[in-house]
Amino acid sequence: MFTGEHLIWIGLCAAFIAAMTVLSRRNSWTLRRAGGVMTVICVCSEVSKIMSDMQASPYGGMTLAPQSLPFHLCSMMIFAVLYITFGREGRGKQAVIDFVAVMGTLGSFCAIMIPTNGTDFTRIGAYQCFVYHGGLLWFSLYLLLSGRAKLGRRALVRNLTILTGLAFGMIYVNGALSVYGTNFMYLVRPPLEGLPYLNLESGWYAYFLRLIALGAAIVTVFHLPFLVRERRGKKEREAAR
Repeated sequence: MFTGEHLIWIGLCAAFIAAMTVLSRRNSWTLRRAGGVMTVICVCSEVSKIMSDMQASPYGGMTLAPQSLPFHLCSMMIFAVLYITFGREGRGKQAVIDFVAVMGTLGSFCAIMIPTNGTDFTRIGAYQCFVYHGGLLWFSLYLLLSGRAKLGRRALVRNLTILTGLAFGMIYVNGALSVYGTNFMYLVRPPLEGLPYLNLESGWYAYFLRLIALGAAIVTVFHLPFLVRERRGKKEREAAR
């Protein structure tokens, strides 16, 4: 499953994430500064994807390939990063921070482990994929380590609700663009063939339910340490009264 090129990419991403984490923590980067760096990564990634995925239009000129529209979960994080960086403080911004901290970490890790854009060093798509997801994983970890993400019971319910809502919304988007073979959030078919759990051997409905169940389970497990800490803090406050 892991080729030599893939292992090199994983090593490069790990080194980049570690270096950026140390740099941002050692210099006590503010949210605006970390978000500014991530915004640059997002812009460079999206521009490279757009310029490399343009295709000839039957009416003349060029159009962006529908498969490259920002409707994958990690791609939608671009808009979340912009809001986190430049948006006003408040409940809405905190909800987005909590969502990105969890989904950015999990989604980026999966994208690095399962590179759907390939690992060929001669293809710009591979660079775009690994650089962007490496940056997103660092930024998500920054939100967690800096304490900006406030994860607990309410955040878990909210994150699961948002994720489920996006999944059902993407069913409509994939349906509208089905002629182009889109597979946003991998709701149409698995990201790769031959996966042991996520496959179409039992039909699409079974695959869809497995995908939703797996996503909910992973997100819940991710929240568990924060739920335990929240519960302990609540008990300590009650005991101090």
